[in-house]
Parts: sequence; C-alpha cells; structure tokens
Amino acid sequence: MSIQNLTKKNQEFINIATHQLIKDGKSDTEIKAILEEALPSILEQQQKGVPARSFLGAPTLWAASFSQKVEEKQEAAQPKNTKPLLMWLDSSFFLLAIVALINGFMGLVNPKSVTSISSGLTTLLVLAFVGGVAFYVMYYYIYRHANKPRSERPNTWKSLGIVFLATLIWMFAYMLTPLLPQALNPSLPSWGLLMLSLLSFGVCFVLRRRYNVQSAFAPQR
Repeated sequence: MSIQNLTKKNQEFINIATHQLIKDGKSDTEIKAILEEALPSILEQQQKGVPARSFLGAPTLWAASFSQKVEEKQEAAQPKNTKPLLMWLDSSFFLLAIVALINGFMGLVNPKSVTSISSGLTTLLVLAFVGGVAFYVMYYYIYRHANKPRSERPNTWKSLGIVFLATLIWMFAYMLTPLLPQALNPSLPSWGLLMLSLLSFGVCFVLRRRYNVQSAFAPQR
C-alpha cells in the first residue's frame, strides 16, 4: 500500500488517521484494511480536486469512528437486561421525565394551564410509578412475544384483559390523587418540574447506560 500518489494534504490526512488508529489500539492488519478501503475513494476525489478532509471530515474523527462502530456492534450484541425492577424503574422515570417536562414547559408558557393538581408531586409520582407497572405488564404480556411464532405467544384475549386491568388500576390511582390534602400533594413550580424532568432523564440515562435495560415501551429485539 503506497500513498506516494497522494497530495501532501492527503498524505497528512492518512498519517494523522493512522496515528489515531494506533492510539485506538488497532492492529497493523486492521489499519491496513481500513486504509486500503479508503484509498480508492481518496484518489478518485483527489482527481476532482477534493481533499480527503473535505468529504471524510477531520482525520482523527474519521479514524475514531471505526472504534465507535465496533463498540456499537458489541453493545448491540449484548442481551438487554430484562429484570422487572430495572425495567419498572426505567419506565417510571421516563414517564416522570416526560410528564414533568410537559407540565413545566406549559407552566412557563401559560401559568394558568397548569393546575395545582396536575403539578402535585404525589400526582406525578403516582402517574409515573404506577404507570411504570402498567407499561411493564404491557411489555411482559405483549411486547416481549412480538417476534415469537403465534403458537408460542400467550392467549391474546387473556393478555389484553390483564393489560386493560393494569391500565384501569393506573387510571384509578391517578384519579384518587386530587382527593389528597395539599400537604400530601404539594404543588411544584414550573422550574421545579423542569428540574424534576432533568433529574428523571438522568436516571433513565444511567439505567440504560450502566445496566443496558430493555425498554418496556418497545418489543424485545
């Protein structure tokens, strides 16, 4: 493999990229394969007066992308964590983040649109954490069987009945929260709702990043 036919700018691109690939722990064979695959395109664009940096980007970022692709493949190959507790927490905090974000944003745009009930802390927690159970039930009886043969799936009507019952309990629990005294259901200001949303999104990120939790909102791959 020779780079003598390349311009100085393109040679510099290859040298910087090679250094980054070495830094990322690529073997000589891997580096050779990557560069041999890229050289024809670089030479073709060079004849048009287009340097490698223009269509491949910065050499360090281009080289680093090959390590990222490997990491993404390894992460995708790892089985998702389907522990009920972690999936419930992930679903609950995701719901809490979304609802708090919507209420907080609406409170900033139109303060009258957010009532003391809808912004109540207990209301939000019940909506999120009981809702998390409902969504896990939906995953357990429906989503996790989506890619299975029909003969291996549970009875459809039984599954729908259980999901409906879980949803009914969720809605009933939510409807009871307005009956609580304000001391047990304190209202949060808009900025408090937004902070709660940010914190909840952070918990979701940690759960999915650290424990590779399967989302209850989508079929298992």
